[in-house]
Amino acid sequence: MEGSQNEDRQCWRCGAGVGTGLVCPGCEAPQPPPDGDLFAVLGLPRRLAVDGEDLERRYHAASRALHPDRHQTAEPHARQLSERASAALNRAYRTLRDPVARGRYWLELHGNPLHRENKEIPPALATDVFETQEKLEELRTKATPALHDEVRHVHDALVARLVGLEAELSRLYAGANGNGMVDELKRRLSEIAYLRTLLGDIEAALGEVSGAHSRH
Repeated sequence: MEGSQNEDRQCWRCGAGVGTGLVCPGCEAPQPPPDGDLFAVLGLPRRLAVDGEDLERRYHAASRALHPDRHQTAEPHARQLSERASAALNRAYRTLRDPVARGRYWLELHGNPLHRENKEIPPALATDVFETQEKLEELRTKATPALHDEVRHVHDALVARLVGLEAELSRLYAGANGNGMVDELKRRLSEIAYLRTLLGDIEAALGEVSGAHSRH
């Protein structure tokens, strides 16, 4: 199994046990990233709930240990591993510190990525999406100050809704390891993804209108 394989890993230079570590505790040589997943890269258990402070400590400690200045006089293999481990560390940190990115990665780990069989607008957002798109089309053809303000108000309301959904996502993770909740997680992440897309459409339309006004 991946977990036991990682626990049995040995340093390529001195033979000491390194577990999931990116640096040997004995000779401080950089190590290949552990097999399995991004949780293992940071030495974390595979759980949706992540302690933010612990994540930061692990990341910064590993970053210091892998810094190029520490390995610039080492053999080429060590320098190559330092770069490879640093890239894996940065990817793991960026993904796991963000609840949305972490949730999407969790779906991938369970063989059910967000885009799979997920082409329809979430029912909870359908009305908002259609009404907003109508407003944007009207704004592009008849950009009155009143309509501009109305669309801006819609934007602000959707931003508040997005913040609420992301907060709910964090609460969903708390006290759960994620098993048996893939469908629920996918539903919530779909709503967040569509809201982000809709907000991008609104901001683009408002930018187009503002740009058109500035040219007149």
